[in-house]
Amino acid sequence: MNSRNVCIKMMCFLCVLLFHTAFVWAGGSGENKGVTVQYWNINSDTFGGPQVASLIESFKAENPGVTVEARSFDSYPSLLQAAETSIAGGNPPDVIQVAYPYLSYVASSLPFMPIGDLVDEFGGEEFLNQFPKNILDIPTVGGRQIGMAYSLSIPVAYYNADLMVKAGLDPDNPPQSIDQWIKAGEIIKNKLGIATVIWGYNEDNWTVQGFINSAGGELLGCKNGKVTAVFDEPAAVRGVETWRSLIKAGYSMDLNYSEARQAFLAGEAVCYVHSIAARSGIQRDAGFDLRATTYPQIGNNPIRVPGGGNMLVIFSKEKQKKNAAWQFVQHLCSPRGFTEWTKGTGYVPLIPGLTDDPAYLAEFVRENPIQQVGIDMLKNAVTWVSFPGPNGMAAGRELFEATEKILAGTMDTEQALEEAATKVDVLIGNETCQ
Repeated sequence: MNSRNVCIKMMCFLCVLLFHTAFVWAGGSGENKGVTVQYWNINSDTFGGPQVASLIESFKAENPGVTVEARSFDSYPSLLQAAETSIAGGNPPDVIQVAYPYLSYVASSLPFMPIGDLVDEFGGEEFLNQFPKNILDIPTVGGRQIGMAYSLSIPVAYYNADLMVKAGLDPDNPPQSIDQWIKAGEIIKNKLGIATVIWGYNEDNWTVQGFINSAGGELLGCKNGKVTAVFDEPAAVRGVETWRSLIKAGYSMDLNYSEARQAFLAGEAVCYVHSIAARSGIQRDAGFDLRATTYPQIGNNPIRVPGGGNMLVIFSKEKQKKNAAWQFVQHLCSPRGFTEWTKGTGYVPLIPGLTDDPAYLAEFVRENPIQQVGIDMLKNAVTWVSFPGPNGMAAGRELFEATEKILAGTMDTEQALEEAATKVDVLIGNETCQ
Protein backbone atom coordinates (compact mmCIF):
# COMPACT_ATOMS: atom_id res chain seq x y z
CA MET A 1 0.00 0.00 0.00
CA ASN A 2 1.51 3.31 -1.06
CA SER A 3 1.91 6.25 1.31
CA ARG A 4 -0.88 8.19 -0.37
CA ASN A 5 -3.47 5.47 0.36
CA VAL A 6 -2.26 5.17 3.94
CA CYS A 7 -2.73 8.89 4.45
CA ILE A 8 -6.23 8.77 2.99
CA LYS A 9 -7.22 5.87 5.24
CA MET A 10 -5.73 7.61 8.29
CA MET A 11 -7.64 10.79 7.49
CA CYS A 12 -10.88 8.82 7.13
CA PHE A 13 -10.24 7.10 10.45
CA LEU A 14 -9.63 10.43 12.16
CA CYS A 15 -12.81 11.87 10.62
CA VAL A 16 -14.84 8.96 11.95
CA LEU A 17 -13.19 9.29 15.37
CA LEU A 18 -13.82 13.02 15.55
CA PHE A 19 -17.44 12.55 14.46
CA HIS A 20 -17.97 9.87 17.09
CA THR A 21 -16.37 12.04 19.78
CA ALA A 22 -18.47 15.05 18.81
CA PHE A 23 -21.57 12.86 18.96
CA VAL A 24 -20.68 11.67 22.46
CA TRP A 25 -20.05 15.26 23.62
CA ALA A 26 -23.30 16.37 22.09
CA GLY A 27 -25.02 13.52 23.88
CA GLY A 28 -23.78 14.86 27.21
CA SER A 29 -25.34 18.29 26.69
CA GLY A 30 -28.10 17.36 24.32
CA GLU A 31 -29.37 14.25 26.09
CA ASN A 32 -32.53 16.13 27.06
CA LYS A 33 -33.17 17.56 23.60
CA GLY A 34 -36.89 17.70 22.84
CA VAL A 35 -37.91 17.01 26.44
CA THR A 36 -40.83 18.82 28.11
CA VAL A 37 -40.86 19.23 31.89
CA GLN A 38 -44.03 20.07 33.81
CA TYR A 39 -43.41 22.39 36.76
CA TRP A 40 -46.37 22.72 39.12
CA ASN A 41 -46.27 25.52 41.67
CA ILE A 42 -48.43 27.90 43.74
CA ASN A 43 -46.97 31.11 42.34
CA SER A 44 -49.36 33.75 41.05
CA ASP A 45 -48.81 37.20 39.58
CA THR A 46 -48.70 38.64 43.09
CA PHE A 47 -46.68 35.80 44.62
CA GLY A 48 -43.62 34.83 42.60
CA GLY A 49 -45.26 34.16 39.25
CA PRO A 50 -43.09 36.62 37.28
CA GLN A 51 -39.96 35.07 38.80
CA VAL A 52 -41.07 31.57 37.80
CA ALA A 53 -41.39 32.78 34.20
CA SER A 54 -38.01 34.51 34.34
CA LEU A 55 -36.24 31.49 35.82
CA ILE A 56 -37.74 29.25 33.16
CA GLU A 57 -36.41 31.60 30.47
CA SER A 58 -32.89 31.65 31.94
CA PHE A 59 -32.95 27.85 32.19
CA LYS A 60 -34.08 27.58 28.57
CA ALA A 61 -31.20 29.82 27.46
CA GLU A 62 -28.76 27.34 29.01
CA ASN A 63 -30.75 24.24 27.97
CA PRO A 64 -32.34 25.03 24.58
CA GLY A 65 -33.48 21.45 24.07
CA VAL A 66 -35.72 21.47 27.17
CA THR A 67 -39.16 23.05 27.43
CA VAL A 68 -40.49 23.83 30.91
CA GLU A 69 -44.25 24.29 31.19
CA ALA A 70 -45.42 25.91 34.42
CA ARG A 71 -48.84 25.35 35.97
CA SER A 72 -49.99 27.43 38.93
CA PHE A 73 -52.45 26.40 41.65
CA ASP A 74 -54.22 28.50 44.27
CA SER A 75 -52.95 26.47 47.25
CA TYR A 76 -50.58 23.69 48.26
CA PRO A 77 -53.39 21.22 49.02
CA SER A 78 -55.09 21.73 45.64
CA LEU A 79 -51.74 21.26 43.88
CA LEU A 80 -51.03 18.05 45.77
CA GLN A 81 -54.51 16.69 45.12
CA ALA A 82 -54.14 17.36 41.39
CA ALA A 83 -50.73 15.68 41.43
CA GLU A 84 -52.21 12.59 43.07
CA THR A 85 -54.79 12.35 40.30
CA SER A 86 -52.13 12.70 37.58
CA ILE A 87 -49.87 10.15 39.24
CA ALA A 88 -52.74 7.67 39.53
CA GLY A 89 -53.43 8.20 35.81
CA GLY A 90 -49.85 7.39 34.89
CA ASN A 91 -48.95 10.94 33.86
CA PRO A 92 -47.15 12.50 36.84
CA PRO A 93 -45.94 16.11 36.86
CA ASP A 94 -42.14 16.24 36.71
CA VAL A 95 -41.41 18.82 39.42
CA ILE A 96 -43.81 20.15 42.03
CA GLN A 97 -43.61 22.50 44.97
CA VAL A 98 -44.60 20.61 48.12
CA ALA A 99 -45.19 22.61 51.28
CA TYR A 100 -43.25 21.35 54.28
CA PRO A 101 -46.32 20.16 56.25
CA TYR A 102 -46.99 17.58 53.52
CA LEU A 103 -43.49 16.10 53.70
CA SER A 104 -44.50 13.04 55.73
CA TYR A 105 -47.52 12.42 53.52
CA VAL A 106 -45.46 12.49 50.32
CA ALA A 107 -42.78 10.29 51.87
CA SER A 108 -45.29 7.61 52.83
CA SER A 109 -47.81 7.82 50.00
CA LEU A 110 -46.40 9.08 46.68
CA PRO A 111 -43.77 7.66 44.22
CA PHE A 112 -41.20 10.47 44.41
CA MET A 113 -37.63 10.27 43.09
CA PRO A 114 -35.18 10.49 46.04
CA ILE A 115 -32.41 13.03 45.57
CA GLY A 116 -29.79 10.38 46.30
CA ASP A 117 -31.04 8.24 43.39
CA LEU A 118 -30.91 11.23 41.04
CA VAL A 119 -27.33 11.98 42.07
CA ASP A 120 -26.34 8.34 41.56
CA GLU A 121 -27.81 8.35 38.06
CA PHE A 122 -27.05 11.85 36.81
CA GLY A 123 -24.52 13.41 39.20
CA GLY A 124 -24.86 16.52 41.34
CA GLU A 125 -22.52 16.02 44.28
CA GLU A 126 -20.90 19.44 43.85
CA PHE A 127 -24.34 21.06 43.68
CA LEU A 128 -25.38 19.46 46.99
CA ASN A 129 -22.10 20.47 48.62
CA GLN A 130 -23.19 24.13 48.48
CA PHE A 131 -25.84 23.49 51.15
CA PRO A 132 -25.43 23.02 54.91
CA LYS A 133 -26.48 19.63 56.21
CA ASN A 134 -29.41 21.08 58.16
CA ILE A 135 -30.87 22.48 54.91
CA LEU A 136 -30.53 19.12 53.15
CA ASP A 137 -32.11 17.49 56.20
CA ILE A 138 -35.27 19.63 56.04
CA PRO A 139 -36.91 17.43 53.37
CA THR A 140 -35.40 14.15 54.66
CA VAL A 141 -37.53 11.33 56.07
CA GLY A 142 -36.16 7.98 57.20
CA GLY A 143 -32.75 8.73 55.73
CA ARG A 144 -34.11 9.55 52.28
CA GLN A 145 -34.00 13.09 50.93
CA ILE A 146 -37.45 13.53 49.41
CA GLY A 147 -36.64 16.73 47.50
CA MET A 148 -34.65 19.96 47.59
CA ALA A 149 -35.57 22.56 50.18
CA TYR A 150 -36.36 25.58 48.00
CA SER A 151 -38.36 28.28 49.73
CA LEU A 152 -38.04 29.34 53.35
CA SER A 153 -40.10 32.12 54.86
CA ILE A 154 -41.22 33.56 58.16
CA PRO A 155 -44.25 35.71 59.03
CA VAL A 156 -43.62 39.42 59.58
CA ALA A 157 -45.98 42.27 60.45
CA TYR A 158 -46.37 44.57 57.42
CA TYR A 159 -47.91 47.90 58.36
CA ASN A 160 -49.22 51.06 56.72
CA ALA A 161 -47.18 53.91 58.21
CA ASP A 162 -49.46 56.53 56.67
CA LEU A 163 -52.49 55.15 58.50
CA MET A 164 -50.56 55.02 61.76
CA VAL A 165 -49.73 58.70 61.42
CA LYS A 166 -53.35 59.46 60.58
CA ALA A 167 -54.41 57.69 63.77
CA GLY A 168 -51.89 59.68 65.80
CA LEU A 169 -49.54 56.71 66.35
CA ASP A 170 -45.77 56.62 65.86
CA PRO A 171 -44.84 54.56 62.79
CA ASP A 172 -41.21 54.53 63.90
CA ASN A 173 -42.21 52.61 67.03
CA PRO A 174 -44.84 50.06 65.92
CA PRO A 175 -46.47 47.66 68.41
CA GLN A 176 -44.44 44.57 69.23
CA SER A 177 -47.02 42.45 71.04
CA ILE A 178 -50.68 41.49 70.85
CA ASP A 179 -51.37 43.65 73.92
CA GLN A 180 -49.76 46.66 72.25
CA TRP A 181 -51.71 46.07 69.03
CA ILE A 182 -54.92 45.95 71.11
CA LYS A 183 -54.08 49.31 72.68
CA ALA A 184 -53.36 50.72 69.23
CA GLY A 185 -56.56 49.08 68.02
CA GLU A 186 -58.69 51.09 70.42
CA ILE A 187 -57.28 54.29 68.94
CA ILE A 188 -57.47 53.08 65.32
CA LYS A 189 -61.03 51.86 65.72
CA ASN A 190 -62.19 55.18 67.22
CA LYS A 191 -60.29 57.49 64.84
CA LEU A 192 -60.29 55.56 61.58
CA GLY A 193 -63.05 52.98 61.97
CA ILE A 194 -60.95 50.20 60.42
CA ALA A 195 -59.30 46.96 61.56
CA THR A 196 -55.93 47.07 63.24
CA VAL A 197 -54.08 43.82 62.57
CA ILE A 198 -55.21 41.00 60.28
CA TRP A 199 -54.07 37.54 59.29
CA GLY A 200 -55.15 35.35 56.39
CA TYR A 201 -55.38 31.57 56.53
CA ASN A 202 -56.30 28.42 54.64
CA GLU A 203 -56.03 24.66 55.14
CA ASP A 204 -52.22 24.60 55.33
CA ASN A 205 -52.62 25.59 59.05
CA TRP A 206 -49.59 27.88 58.85
CA THR A 207 -51.27 30.83 60.53
CA VAL A 208 -53.03 28.90 63.30
CA GLN A 209 -49.77 27.13 64.15
CA GLY A 210 -48.13 30.53 64.69
CA PHE A 211 -50.78 31.44 67.27
CA ILE A 212 -50.57 28.07 69.00
CA ASN A 213 -46.76 27.93 69.16
CA SER A 214 -46.43 31.57 70.23
CA ALA A 215 -48.87 30.93 73.08
CA GLY A 216 -46.68 28.06 74.28
CA GLY A 217 -48.68 25.23 72.70
CA GLU A 218 -47.99 22.50 70.17
CA LEU A 219 -49.98 20.79 67.42
CA LEU A 220 -48.71 17.23 67.86
CA GLY A 221 -47.16 15.25 70.69
CA CYS A 222 -46.13 11.68 71.46
CA LYS A 223 -47.91 9.25 73.78
CA ASN A 224 -46.89 5.61 74.22
CA GLY A 225 -44.75 5.85 71.11
CA LYS A 226 -47.61 7.07 68.92
CA VAL A 227 -48.29 10.51 67.44
CA THR A 228 -51.18 12.30 69.11
CA ALA A 229 -52.94 15.64 68.67
CA VAL A 230 -52.28 18.12 71.48
CA PHE A 231 -53.69 21.30 69.94
CA ASP A 232 -56.63 21.00 72.35
CA GLU A 233 -54.42 21.53 75.42
CA PRO A 234 -54.72 24.80 77.40
CA ALA A 235 -51.80 26.74 75.88
CA ALA A 236 -52.89 25.91 72.33
CA VAL A 237 -56.50 26.85 73.12
CA ARG A 238 -55.27 30.21 74.49
CA GLY A 239 -53.41 30.87 71.27
CA VAL A 240 -56.41 30.28 69.01
CA GLU A 241 -58.70 32.13 71.41
CA THR A 242 -56.36 35.14 71.19
CA TRP A 243 -56.99 35.26 67.46
CA ARG A 244 -60.73 34.84 67.87
CA SER A 245 -60.92 37.58 70.52
CA LEU A 246 -59.22 40.07 68.18
CA ILE A 247 -61.85 39.39 65.53
CA LYS A 248 -64.69 39.54 68.04
CA ALA A 249 -63.48 42.94 69.30
CA GLY A 250 -63.29 44.33 65.77
CA TYR A 251 -59.52 44.70 65.77
CA SER A 252 -59.08 41.92 63.20
CA MET A 253 -61.10 40.14 60.49
CA ASP A 254 -61.90 36.56 59.49
CA LEU A 255 -60.26 36.34 56.04
CA ASN A 256 -58.44 33.91 53.79
CA TYR A 257 -54.99 34.77 52.41
CA SER A 258 -56.23 36.54 49.29
CA GLU A 259 -58.92 38.51 51.12
CA ALA A 260 -56.51 39.64 53.84
CA ARG A 261 -54.00 40.89 51.29
CA GLN A 262 -56.68 42.84 49.43
CA ALA A 263 -58.05 44.37 52.63
CA PHE A 264 -54.61 45.55 53.73
CA LEU A 265 -53.74 47.08 50.37
CA ALA A 266 -57.16 48.77 50.23
CA GLY A 267 -56.51 50.52 53.56
CA GLU A 268 -59.06 48.48 55.51
CA ALA A 269 -56.46 47.45 58.09
CA VAL A 270 -53.29 49.04 59.46
CA CYS A 271 -51.25 45.83 59.79
CA TYR A 272 -51.11 42.56 57.87
CA VAL A 273 -49.20 39.62 59.37
CA HIS A 274 -48.03 37.46 56.52
CA SER A 275 -45.07 35.72 54.93
CA ILE A 276 -41.88 37.59 54.07
CA ALA A 277 -42.17 35.65 50.81
CA ALA A 278 -44.95 38.03 49.75
CA ARG A 279 -42.76 41.08 50.26
CA SER A 280 -42.08 41.87 46.62
CA GLY A 281 -45.71 41.73 45.52
CA ILE A 282 -46.90 43.77 48.49
CA GLN A 283 -44.21 46.40 47.94
CA ARG A 284 -45.19 46.60 44.28
CA ASP A 285 -48.90 47.06 44.99
CA ALA A 286 -48.82 49.20 48.15
CA GLY A 287 -49.71 52.81 47.41
CA PHE A 288 -48.51 53.96 50.82
CA ASP A 289 -45.49 54.02 53.13
CA LEU A 290 -45.05 50.27 53.66
CA ARG A 291 -42.93 49.06 56.56
CA ALA A 292 -42.56 45.89 58.60
CA THR A 293 -41.85 44.77 62.13
CA THR A 294 -41.66 41.51 64.04
CA TYR A 295 -44.45 39.01 64.61
CA PRO A 296 -46.56 40.09 67.63
CA GLN A 297 -45.59 38.45 70.92
CA ILE A 298 -48.37 36.73 72.87
CA GLY A 299 -48.07 37.42 76.59
CA ASN A 300 -44.63 36.62 77.96
CA ASN A 301 -44.14 33.63 75.68
CA PRO A 302 -41.24 33.57 73.22
CA ILE A 303 -42.24 34.17 69.60
CA ARG A 304 -42.33 30.78 67.85
CA VAL A 305 -43.64 30.70 64.30
CA PRO A 306 -43.52 28.02 61.61
CA GLY A 307 -40.93 28.38 58.91
CA GLY A 308 -43.00 28.42 55.74
CA GLY A 309 -42.17 27.55 52.18
CA ASN A 310 -41.72 24.49 50.08
CA MET A 311 -39.43 21.86 48.66
CA LEU A 312 -39.04 20.76 45.04
CA VAL A 313 -39.94 17.11 44.50
CA ILE A 314 -39.40 15.17 41.28
CA PHE A 315 -41.89 12.55 40.07
CA SER A 316 -40.60 11.92 36.52
CA LYS A 317 -40.45 8.30 35.39
CA GLU A 318 -38.63 8.41 32.03
CA LYS A 319 -34.85 8.79 32.14
CA GLN A 320 -34.72 11.90 29.94
CA LYS A 321 -37.45 13.62 31.93
CA LYS A 322 -35.78 12.75 35.23
CA ASN A 323 -32.47 14.18 34.00
CA ALA A 324 -34.09 17.36 32.67
CA ALA A 325 -36.14 17.81 35.84
CA TRP A 326 -33.04 17.37 38.00
CA GLN A 327 -31.16 19.97 35.92
CA PHE A 328 -34.09 22.38 36.28
CA VAL A 329 -34.17 21.94 40.06
CA GLN A 330 -30.43 22.64 40.21
CA HIS A 331 -30.99 25.81 38.18
CA LEU A 332 -33.70 27.03 40.57
CA CYS A 333 -31.47 26.28 43.57
CA SER A 334 -28.30 27.85 42.19
CA PRO A 335 -26.80 31.05 43.62
CA ARG A 336 -28.21 33.04 40.70
CA GLY A 337 -31.54 31.26 40.97
CA PHE A 338 -31.86 32.00 44.69
CA THR A 339 -30.81 35.61 44.13
CA GLU A 340 -33.59 36.18 41.63
CA TRP A 341 -36.08 34.24 43.75
CA THR A 342 -35.33 36.29 46.87
CA LYS A 343 -35.47 39.62 45.05
CA GLY A 344 -38.73 38.72 43.35
CA THR A 345 -40.49 37.21 46.36
CA GLY A 346 -38.87 37.66 49.77
CA TYR A 347 -37.98 34.04 50.47
CA VAL A 348 -34.69 33.63 52.31
CA PRO A 349 -31.90 32.07 50.19
CA LEU A 350 -30.67 28.68 51.40
CA ILE A 351 -27.05 28.88 50.22
CA PRO A 352 -24.92 30.48 52.96
CA GLY A 353 -23.25 33.80 52.24
CA LEU A 354 -25.49 35.07 49.45
CA THR A 355 -26.89 37.93 51.54
CA ASP A 356 -23.32 39.07 52.31
CA ASP A 357 -21.93 38.66 48.79
CA PRO A 358 -21.88 41.82 46.61
CA ALA A 359 -22.25 39.60 43.55
CA TYR A 360 -25.61 38.37 44.80
CA LEU A 361 -27.80 39.87 47.55
CA ALA A 362 -25.66 42.07 49.80
CA GLU A 363 -26.68 45.39 48.28
CA PHE A 364 -30.31 44.35 47.89
CA VAL A 365 -30.70 43.41 51.57
CA ARG A 366 -28.91 46.57 52.67
CA GLU A 367 -31.38 48.70 50.70
CA ASN A 368 -34.48 46.72 51.69
CA PRO A 369 -35.17 46.90 55.46
CA ILE A 370 -38.34 44.79 55.16
CA GLN A 371 -36.26 41.87 53.86
CA GLN A 372 -33.92 42.31 56.81
CA VAL A 373 -36.88 41.98 59.22
CA GLY A 374 -37.58 38.55 57.71
CA ILE A 375 -33.95 37.51 57.99
CA ASP A 376 -33.81 38.66 61.62
CA MET A 377 -37.00 36.69 62.40
CA LEU A 378 -35.48 33.37 61.32
CA LYS A 379 -34.23 32.78 64.87
CA ASN A 380 -37.89 32.43 65.89
CA ALA A 381 -38.69 29.75 63.32
CA VAL A 382 -39.89 26.28 64.25
CA THR A 383 -40.79 23.37 62.00
CA TRP A 384 -44.03 23.70 60.07
CA VAL A 385 -45.93 20.69 61.41
CA SER A 386 -46.47 17.76 59.07
CA PHE A 387 -49.35 15.45 59.98
CA PRO A 388 -47.87 12.01 59.31
CA GLY A 389 -49.04 9.00 57.33
CA PRO A 390 -51.42 8.41 54.44
CA ASN A 391 -54.20 10.24 56.31
CA GLY A 392 -52.01 13.26 56.97
CA MET A 393 -53.85 15.61 54.61
CA ALA A 394 -57.21 14.64 56.07
CA ALA A 395 -55.87 15.18 59.59
CA GLY A 396 -54.63 18.66 58.73
CA ARG A 397 -58.00 19.52 57.26
CA GLU A 398 -59.73 18.70 60.57
CA LEU A 399 -57.72 21.43 62.30
CA PHE A 400 -58.45 23.85 59.47
CA GLU A 401 -62.19 23.22 59.66
CA ALA A 402 -62.13 23.70 63.43
CA THR A 403 -60.32 27.02 62.94
CA GLU A 404 -62.97 28.13 60.45
CA LYS A 405 -65.74 27.45 62.98
CA ILE A 406 -63.87 29.22 65.79
CA LEU A 407 -63.10 32.38 63.83
CA ALA A 408 -66.61 32.55 62.39
CA GLY A 409 -67.97 32.38 65.95
CA THR A 410 -70.11 29.33 65.24
CA MET A 411 -68.34 27.11 67.78
CA ASP A 412 -66.55 27.54 71.09
CA THR A 413 -62.74 27.43 70.77
CA GLU A 414 -62.13 24.69 73.32
CA GLN A 415 -64.95 22.48 72.06
CA ALA A 416 -63.95 22.85 68.40
CA LEU A 417 -60.33 21.97 69.10
CA GLU A 418 -61.25 19.01 71.33
CA GLU A 419 -63.51 17.53 68.66
CA ALA A 420 -60.89 18.07 65.96
CA ALA A 421 -58.16 16.49 68.10
CA THR A 422 -60.31 13.40 68.63
CA LYS A 423 -60.79 13.04 64.87
CA VAL A 424 -57.10 13.60 64.18
CA ASP A 425 -56.13 10.89 66.68
CA VAL A 426 -58.32 8.43 64.79
CA LEU A 427 -56.70 9.40 61.47
CA ILE A 428 -53.05 9.30 62.57
CA GLY A 429 -53.20 7.37 65.84
CA ASN A 430 -51.18 4.44 64.49
CA GLU A 431 -48.28 6.59 63.32
CA THR A 432 -45.06 6.02 65.25
CA CYS A 433 -43.26 8.99 66.79
CA GLN A 434 -40.03 9.85 64.98
